[in-house]
Amino acid sequence: MQDALSQRVRGWTPFFVLTDVLFLFAAFMAASLMSYLIPPNLDQFTLVPAAKECVVLWVSMAAVIFHAAVWLREGYYMHKLLNGEIYKISLSQSGFTALLLLFYVALWRDVEISRKLIVYHLAFSAPFLCAAKIVFIKVLKALGSRIQPRLRVVAACEPPSVESMRSWFANKRMLGIKLCDVICPEHKIEDIRSLERRLEEAIVRERPNLVIWRMPTNALRTERVREMAESHGAHLAVDLQPILGELTPTHVFEYSTMKLVSLHKHPLVNPSHRFLKRVLDVAVSLPVVLFVLPLLCAGVWMLHRLFSPGPLFFKQSRSGADGQMFQILKFRTMAVNHGSESVQARPNDKRVFKGGALLRKLSIDEMPQFLNVFLGDMSVVGPRPHMVEHDAIFAMECSQYPLRHTVKPGVTGLAQVRGHRGPIDGAEEIKHRVTSDIEYCQNWSFLLDVAIIARTFLHVFSFHAKSC
Repeated sequence: MQDALSQRVRGWTPFFVLTDVLFLFAAFMAASLMSYLIPPNLDQFTLVPAAKECVVLWVSMAAVIFHAAVWLREGYYMHKLLNGEIYKISLSQSGFTALLLLFYVALWRDVEISRKLIVYHLAFSAPFLCAAKIVFIKVLKALGSRIQPRLRVVAACEPPSVESMRSWFANKRMLGIKLCDVICPEHKIEDIRSLERRLEEAIVRERPNLVIWRMPTNALRTERVREMAESHGAHLAVDLQPILGELTPTHVFEYSTMKLVSLHKHPLVNPSHRFLKRVLDVAVSLPVVLFVLPLLCAGVWMLHRLFSPGPLFFKQSRSGADGQMFQILKFRTMAVNHGSESVQARPNDKRVFKGGALLRKLSIDEMPQFLNVFLGDMSVVGPRPHMVEHDAIFAMECSQYPLRHTVKPGVTGLAQVRGHRGPIDGAEEIKHRVTSDIEYCQNWSFLLDVAIIARTFLHVFSFHAKSC
C-alpha cells in the first residue's frame, strides 16, 4: 500500500472532474435553451444544439480538465475542495473557461456560433460548477465512508503530533479514510517495547489495513513493527521526519545493492527531460525573436531617442547553470552612465527615465532575454538570474541558495508567479524566493513549465506592486 493516503486522496479527483464535466453539459443545455427563449426564437427551437455550437461545450470541458490536471495538480485540487474552497475553485475554472472560449472566438472568428449562447454558457458555468462540487461532496459524505475498500489507519507518534494527525484525518472520513487510533508514549521514559505492545493491541482491536509509524526508529525496530503489521494483514508506512527533521521531501529508491533515501529530486538530470525542456524553450523563444522582438526594438529605440539617447540594450554578467557566466540582455530603462548598476531599482527610482517605468511595469524590458533563451544561456522558465554581487550576499543569507544554479536561469519562474518579484527587501524575501526556486528544480515537469508560462501572462498585467 505504498503512498496509500496520497493515492486515496488524489484518486477522487477524476470523479470530481467527471461531475464538473456533466454539470457543464447541463449548463450548456440550459444556455442553449435560454438563447432560444430570450428573445423568443421558438421557430428555431431544437432539443439538440447544432453540431457547430457544440464546440463551446468541447472547449469548456477541455478547459476544466486542463485546469484540474495542470493548475491544481498533485492532489492540490482535492485538498482545496476538502478545505472548503469550492467557490474559489469554481470561479477559477469558469475564468479559465472564459479565457479559452474568447481565445477560440478571436482566433477562428467563427460567425456560425451564437455569441448569445457563449454569454449564457459563461454565465451559467460558475454556478453549475459550484453545484457540481456541492452535490458530489454531499454524496461523498453520505456514501464515501461505505465505499470499499475502506482505508483504516492506526498510527504511532510523539504526543505533540497527535493533534495534527487527528486534524489531518478529520475531513477525510468522506473519502473512506478512518483514523482508528493513535498510540503515543504515556510518559517520556516509556520503554519502546511497551509502546510496540500497545500498538499491537490496537492493531488486533481495530483491524487496520495501514499502520503509520511516526517515531524515531532504526532497521531492527522497523523490521519488528513491519512483521507485527503484516502478521495482522496491515501494511506499514514509516514517517522519516523524526529521523531527518525539517528537510525537503525525500525520495526512496533502490539502485543495485544500495537502498537510498535522496533528500533531493533531480528531474532535469534526465537527458530526455532536458531535451523536452529545450524544445519548449525554442518553440517559445523563436517566434518571439523573429516576430515580436524586432517590433519592440523599434518602439523602445524611439522611446530612447525621445527621453534618453544611448544604447538600446543593457548588458550585464549573470551566473547561469552550474555557475557559468553569461551576458544577460535587457532593454535599457535607466539613464546611461548612472554608475550604480549593482543597486536594485526601487519605486520612483530617479535613474529610470520617462517611459522606462512603464517598460519595467509591463516587463517589456525583459523581452530581449528570449534571445538568451534561444542561444541556450537561459530557459523560458527557471530561477531568475541575479547580479553576481547579489549572488554572494544572498548565499550568505540562505545556505540553500546555490541549489538554484542546478538548472538554467529563466525569464520567468515559480517564485515570480507567486508574487516574489522586484527588489529584495530582506532575508525573509530571499528565503521565499529560494524555497520556490528549489521547489521548481526538484519538481520540474513539462506541464509545470506550461502552467507557469500561462500564469505569467496573467501576472504581468496585474501590475504587481513590487514591479519597478
